Amino acid sequence: MQENYQKITEESGVMSFELELNAPRPKVWELIATTKGFAQWFPELSVGESGVDGMILFDFGNGEYEEMTITIYDPKSVLEYTWDKNVVRFELIEKEATTVLRFTEEITELTTHTPRDIAGWYMCLQKIQGILEDKDVSFTEEEFLALFDKYQAVMN
Repeated sequence: MQENYQKITEESGVMSFELELNAPRPKVWELIATTKGFAQWFPELSVGESGVDGMILFDFGNGEYEEMTITIYDPKSVLEYTWDKNVVRFELIEKEATTVLRFTEEITELTTHTPRDIAGWYMCLQKIQGILEDKDVSFTEEEFLALFDKYQAVMN
């Protein structure tokens, strides 16, 4: 997986990941843009309503939900939605028999929690790849903390 952090200001930047998936674009879209797909790699997320101005819901597990507005919805190609004060984007590019998944998070306000989110996205992308390759992908707390430390260093 390729990754890049582009610092814009001391408080903002863009984190991107790109990986080539051994699956057709419609199958990848199903994973990243439907409640059924989310359940496999990020069960706290669900689709409230598809389409631009629709909602992705984040379930806090206590009966409360955060609504995240879908800002771009181009079926089987681009899904972009708000993520707190930031914006996350999944872009799918067909490449022969594979699909390139480009994930970006536009970070408008760097917080102490931001590296945790980025470490989480890294793990989610690995899980997506594992699902498509029929491999079990899991992370220990130690692995997560190592990723958190890594992204904390990258963003400072």
